[in-house]
Amino acid sequence: MKSDLTDRFFEAVTALRGDMFAYAFSITKQREDAEDAVHNAIVKAFEGLGKLKNESKLKPWLFAILRTEALQLLRQKKRFAALPEDIPGANGGDEERIDAENAVASLPRELREAVVLYYKLGYSTEEIAAIARIPRGTVMSRLHRARELIKKQLEEGE
Repeated sequence: MKSDLTDRFFEAVTALRGDMFAYAFSITKQREDAEDAVHNAIVKAFEGLGKLKNESKLKPWLFAILRTEALQLLRQKKRFAALPEDIPGANGGDEERIDAENAVASLPRELREAVVLYYKLGYSTEEIAAIARIPRGTVMSRLHRARELIKKQLEEGE
């Protein structure tokens, strides 16, 4: 039985690795830190796999661990890095998309991570709430505030 759970864990990690990196990158703003956070989260999750009571909650549980690891890296380094020019998903040929990505990158961390999880990675507000360990209403509020800030920034840039 335990090997079945281990197999499902590694299948899930393989399928989610890109999303995990994108989420970690939205927090750390550094490729190397995001890679470290993903690696650390996978190791911690695997070590704590026995603590997972409901297998259907694997994804939010894994992302919550990832969030903790990414924030821990930031605390250890005591710095917030500037966003590199190679923003994941930014399309060099699409000026508007780059402007939008830059607007997202300039958001406060809490708003930025909600936007990345919801719009870029397609997670529901319920899943984001579980990942960030906040109420669903807070997620919705953050998304609304983020949209308003992005809209304002894009209008000012015109």
